[in-house]
Amino acid sequence: MLEAIKRFYQERIQVDDAADDDLQHRLQLATAALLVEMAQEDNERHSMEFQAIHEGIREVFHLSDEETTELIDLADREAHEATDHFEFTQLINENFDYPTKCRVVELLWRVCLADEDMNRYEEQLVRKIGELLHIEHKDFIAAKIRVQQAYSTSYMNDYDSYE
Repeated sequence: MLEAIKRFYQERIQVDDAADDDLQHRLQLATAALLVEMAQEDNERHSMEFQAIHEGIREVFHLSDEETTELIDLADREAHEATDHFEFTQLINENFDYPTKCRVVELLWRVCLADEDMNRYEEQLVRKIGELLHIEHKDFIAAKIRVQQAYSTSYMNDYDSYE
C-alpha cells in the first residue's frame, strides 16, 4: 500500500521537499480514508456521498479532479485495510491545527448528510471521529448546522431552477 501511495504522488504531483510533502500526502490520505469510511458506514455506496468526498477533498487540498479521484481510490483501499480510525485521527491530531480539524469534521458531516438519509450509525461515526480529533461540542454542532444550511440552500436553489 505504501508503495502505491508513493507512486501516486511521484507520478501525479511534483514534490520539492520530500519529507514535508510525504507528510502532506499522508494527511490527505488519512482525511480521505475517514471520509470514505463515513460514506460506507450505512453499508451502501451512494454516489451523492462520493461526490461530497470528491468535492471536499478537491476544495480542501486544492487537487485536480484526476488527483482527487486517484486519492479517493487509494483511500478506499486504505480504509478497507485499517483496523480502526485511530491511525488516521492520530496523524491528523499531530499535524492539523484546530480549525483544520474542525474542517475535517465539517467534511464528515457533508458526506453523512449528502444522501439526505442520516442513520444513527453515521451520526455516531461523525461523533466518534470528532471526539478522537478533540473537537469541542459547540464546534461539532456548528459544523453540522453549517452543512445542513448549505444543503438546504442548495436544495432551494435547485427547486427554484425548476420553476
